[in-house]
Amino acid sequence: MLIAMAAVTAMATTLVPVFAGDDDGLTLHPVADATLTQVPQDGDTSAKTTLASCPSMCDGNRMGRRDATLQFAVEKLPANAVNVKATLRVYAWQDFAARVLARTLPGDLSVAGNPASLAVAGAAETIDRVTKGYNEFDVSGSVQRNGTYTFALSQENLYTRIYWASRENSKESLRPELVLSYDTQAKPSATTTAPSTALPPPPATTPPTTPPATTKAPEPTKTTAPTTKPPATTAAPDGWRLVWGDEFNSGGLDRSKWNLRGAEGRDIDLGCNVDDPRNTFVGGGNLTLRALKQASTCSSQTRQYTQSYLDTMGKASFTYGRFEIRAKSPNKPETSTGLWPAFWLRPDDGGNGEIDVTELPGGAYYHAKSTAAIFWDYTPVKQDTRIALPGGGIPADGFHTYTTEWDASALKWYIDGKLVWTRDRTTTPWYDKAFNKPYNIRLNFQVGGWLGDPDASTRFPADFVVDYVRVYQR
Repeated sequence: MLIAMAAVTAMATTLVPVFAGDDDGLTLHPVADATLTQVPQDGDTSAKTTLASCPSMCDGNRMGRRDATLQFAVEKLPANAVNVKATLRVYAWQDFAARVLARTLPGDLSVAGNPASLAVAGAAETIDRVTKGYNEFDVSGSVQRNGTYTFALSQENLYTRIYWASRENSKESLRPELVLSYDTQAKPSATTTAPSTALPPPPATTPPTTPPATTKAPEPTKTTAPTTKPPATTAAPDGWRLVWGDEFNSGGLDRSKWNLRGAEGRDIDLGCNVDDPRNTFVGGGNLTLRALKQASTCSSQTRQYTQSYLDTMGKASFTYGRFEIRAKSPNKPETSTGLWPAFWLRPDDGGNGEIDVTELPGGAYYHAKSTAAIFWDYTPVKQDTRIALPGGGIPADGFHTYTTEWDASALKWYIDGKLVWTRDRTTTPWYDKAFNKPYNIRLNFQVGGWLGDPDASTRFPADFVVDYVRVYQR
């Protein structure tokens, strides 16, 4: 018989869910969680800062099975919510070569105490490796409307325990969460329907850029580019050799390559740069920079957004080369005002010069194009242009490749392999003064600033997803 079910059941009926976000996104914390175990020595597991998972024969104990279970109350999805995306995020302290299933069960934690219910529960998603940091499970197939949802993390191999952060952890940034985003067919409105107890069936510093001088209307959105992630090429372009890069396959952010800024507020945007696994995480071969609508204190200010900012200062810098990123923008025309991802370079000496490989700001005017830019200083002495994708579509419809080649005589920008812009001494009198010294890399997701601030339509959480960053030289 499983331990701690009486205590868990009582807990589940009295706690209230915690929400963060706005009408177009919800971040929920568990209303109850526990390690369901067949090991009497574990005692009461309903109030611990860690959860555990382990298969049968765990540590040689034939009754050693443990399942980390989490209960969420989804109450604020609008009745007209469609295309609901639900992601269960649970923090682990170490990397493990272990297969873990996220099982979805109807009702509260008490249902997980029945081995028969657990055995027949469907696996929403399986991961084959546990990474240090947040591990994500796509549970969209189960969470499509309001209700009570319980998830059991069931470990299939590695016969020793894996520990997961629980809702009682002293660090809020490590606690489990269920992140929901969705579209609405009309203006969202909070539903007043009480949550059901049965699970519904599954369905079948930042680069400053001034606004353009013109005020032409937005161009029609094209949708011809691929919406999936085709495999990226691994071969170096002809005449180039790879000298630095990150494929984001290690299971966590490589701090030997990247600095991640924390507790930093700047006067050119509205967000706090935070060193927080909710905002910056690696999984599935991608790096995700996530912007969240949540209060945070930085630079002695309380701000309403958190954001991610990485750089290579003191770790890697380059004079000349080919700088390339493959990434997917979060910015759709109706839901992205005030969102501003970018990949750019600044000189090590902190003086004049900047190279923007791509800026991908959101909003009705900006969302459909990539901005390429260079700066001498910020008075501003700059040159920039907004470029449509050569193959059609918009940067949010899938992964696209943005490249800048830089040498002593010219800068050349490419999108998906096609040359789209060139700067040299004939176009830029200050070329030699600005672009003849080592530059480091910047990768960030800014909220608010010169290109607009979020409004009621801006959707959070918003994810800037990066497949790789590579630097080549001749």
